[in-house]
Amino acid sequence: MASSSSVPESIMQEIAQGTSSQDIAQGSSTQETPAYEIKGRTMSLEEWDLTVQVESLVDFTSLSYHSCNIKEYYESQDLMDYFNMLNGPTYMTLVRHFWVRAHVYDKKVAQQEMDEKVLTDPTLAGKTKEEMSLEPFISTEIRSSVMGIPVYISQDVIAYVIRRASEGSFKNGLDNNKKSPWNEIVNQNMFNSKKKGAYIDLSMEKKMLLKIQNENLLPKGGGFDQPSLKNRVFLHYFIKKEKANVPKYFFKHMIKALREIQLSNRTWIPYGRLISEILHQGGILRALSDTKVSTDKHLGTVTGKVINGSTLRHMKLIRKEDYKKLDTDLKESTAISNLMEGFPPICKQDPLDVQLYFIHDHLQTIGKTIQLEHIPEQMYGGALPVAKGGRLKKRALTEAEYLDNASEEPPKKSKKAKIAEATGFALSTIQEEV
Repeated sequence: MASSSSVPESIMQEIAQGTSSQDIAQGSSTQETPAYEIKGRTMSLEEWDLTVQVESLVDFTSLSYHSCNIKEYYESQDLMDYFNMLNGPTYMTLVRHFWVRAHVYDKKVAQQEMDEKVLTDPTLAGKTKEEMSLEPFISTEIRSSVMGIPVYISQDVIAYVIRRASEGSFKNGLDNNKKSPWNEIVNQNMFNSKKKGAYIDLSMEKKMLLKIQNENLLPKGGGFDQPSLKNRVFLHYFIKKEKANVPKYFFKHMIKALREIQLSNRTWIPYGRLISEILHQGGILRALSDTKVSTDKHLGTVTGKVINGSTLRHMKLIRKEDYKKLDTDLKESTAISNLMEGFPPICKQDPLDVQLYFIHDHLQTIGKTIQLEHIPEQMYGGALPVAKGGRLKKRALTEAEYLDNASEEPPKKSKKAKIAEATGFALSTIQEEV
């Protein structure tokens, strides 16, 4: 389930209104209505050129059953709320809309604002930002807008949404410095040797920790290159159970990805689920739901695939005959859209113990009881489509597909079009392997 059910109303408004990250962290409300602003693209790519990387659900119970007990590494980082959040929808269209208009607002940009003010009015020279009627610079943010509503993402916003304090170790500027003393440290920790080993030399647990890092924590966007020294140091903190400043790592990684896409037309957007949750907590989904003009189909709603015992089998970390499907296995269908407010992400097709567990969890977290007889026979509207994994090469969407336009005399149906027709999902929600 999404983690937004207990988010204070004031916090939701502040994220959507572009209130400073300091105000969000303090839980104060300084604006009553959003300042609507239509932003243009900050990159040469169009929305349909972009590919959203959706984080994967992690079934720690299934992994543990198959002798890969790694939950403790994430518990030591206080990240279980974050992993629970991953069991929720990603709104591909909204994420693309946000990303294509996003820019980094930092000290340099804030200074440029002041310089531009002085150029138009020389009498402002030497004045403060407040005296120039500019908002004070608080912290670096990624700024954009959705539906004309400014949306700001900062390190503090990420910390709040994943419910994890922004504290712990952080190493910057490492890149791939071969002379850094960190090389021997991480090599010893990963390969039990001061020399850098190969992927095959990693234990099953460390291979899975690396996979989860590449898909959920510092998404690689489909790349197959060796992890950078920075990424290996980040993994080192997890293996040693030393607190890392996870929100800061997330935010820096997000900024890096945005700048890469603006400078070199890299098409991958990281943290699709996290950005979707920020937009949801900012009230964007509520606004869409109120207008009755958008549906999950229009928003390209998907859920992440599940990492579980079957993943170990596919990675050849366990034998095929050693894999067992459990009654408690997470299913992608348990993730539902936030547009379906109040709809339980279970149905009577789920095992009884799964239904009872959800009812108990719902009572503990929400304070409301769901009666067994009120659980629907099947998932409303069917399960959300599952996002394809990063290993697949994806054919870029065309503008017509993105807008889901159809010509009067459609061409011969492709495999993708047939799937769309059979499932009832929009073409823009279906990725196709080339």
